[in-house]
Amino acid sequence: MRTHFDPRPDDYEAEQAACGTWFCDGSQTSSSWAHVDCRLCLKRKTQIVAAHAAEEAAIVEQMGDMAEHFKRAAGGQDE
Repeated sequence: MRTHFDPRPDDYEAEQAACGTWFCDGSQTSSSWAHVDCRLCLKRKTQIVAAHAAEEAAIVEQMGDMAEHFKRAAGGQDE
């Protein structure tokens, strides 16, 4: 069984690896590229890393927007 790259190792509900391969019983994942031996993951490493970075950036931006919203809702008061 190949080890696939998984940027979110705590997501136990994932059904597909980052490379697009469907998981089956006994599928292995790692968030460390050093442990990944799936040829498809390794071939698509650049795209997988870029997609994960874009997703993380969107989350951080959304969190910043949410923080600004709460600041405005609280009247701009810092605690």
